[in-house]
Amino acid sequence: MKTTIRVFCTLCMLVLCVSLSAQEKKVPQEMFGKWNCSIENPQTGDIMKGTCVVDEKDNVVKATFDMGWGEASSSAFRPNDNGKFYADFDVQDFTLGLCFFMKADKLVCEMDAGGYLIPLEMTKE
Repeated sequence: MKTTIRVFCTLCMLVLCVSLSAQEKKVPQEMFGKWNCSIENPQTGDIMKGTCVVDEKDNVVKATFDMGWGEASSSAFRPNDNGKFYADFDVQDFTLGLCFFMKADKLVCEMDAGGYLIPLEMTKE
């Protein structure tokens, strides 16, 4: 009887572990909303100010940036085991890799421009 109970408990734990690991990692609620951001223009050196809105539509989370010349959206957020969320962003026929995560009360977006990392810390509007 003890062996049967141990086998049953082991199977239950295995099923629980598999089901927990298979759950989709959700974007934390504190990432959603409108964020103020500023970044140096790599061509002119001027500081560009704008906003980033992280929202969900049709079960897809995206970031939409508005830096004064119009809005542009990222691809859908993809979770990773490190607690960060990844997306892509196309700028003038060049794809930037984006990595979003929370750091204290700021939303951080690390932009990967072909190996050159540009960190962008944003504050809630």
